Amino acid sequence: MKVHSPTTLATLCLLGLCALSASCAGTPQTPQTRQAYVTELMQAYDVEGTVRRSQADSFAEAHRNIERLKDQFADLLAHMSAEQRGKFEAATDRFVNAARATADVNEAARVWAQGFITDLTDENLKKIVDFARTDAGKAQIAGANYASTQLAAYLAQKRTERIDKATQQYVSEIRALGGH
Repeated sequence: MKVHSPTTLATLCLLGLCALSASCAGTPQTPQTRQAYVTELMQAYDVEGTVRRSQADSFAEAHRNIERLKDQFADLLAHMSAEQRGKFEAATDRFVNAARATADVNEAARVWAQGFITDLTDENLKKIVDFARTDAGKAQIAGANYASTQLAAYLAQKRTERIDKATQQYVSEIRALGGH
């Protein structure tokens, strides 16, 4: 066995550490999946919060509709018996519950994600996420605007469908109370 001088041993150790560092630096980290990137962006853009705000909007819209319908049926409401009034209140409660139900968060997130990642390669998506971790770039802003538009349209459609259905049921129940 050949004995090396302390300088040679230090040099060999340094070269070994450099080689080890270079091999670690050259080893790519486990890349995040496309879904993980999209999930990170959904959290950054608060997709769930958007869905919750839509639910609050639905609730407010339902109350506006109730007030409008109460005005339309003012004469009928004024002449209701206690039993009819109870049925009217129950119908109103059912209407509010049906109207304020929100879109499925997972489905809304899927709509948002599809709008955001359309035509993005994995590499471009990674670059946008890297940008999002710092100051957002123009490409991210453009994608976010498109996705927000898609999400808003989806939520508005679902809200309108629920409100229309609930309104039809509500009017039907009120008319039945008056014998119409």
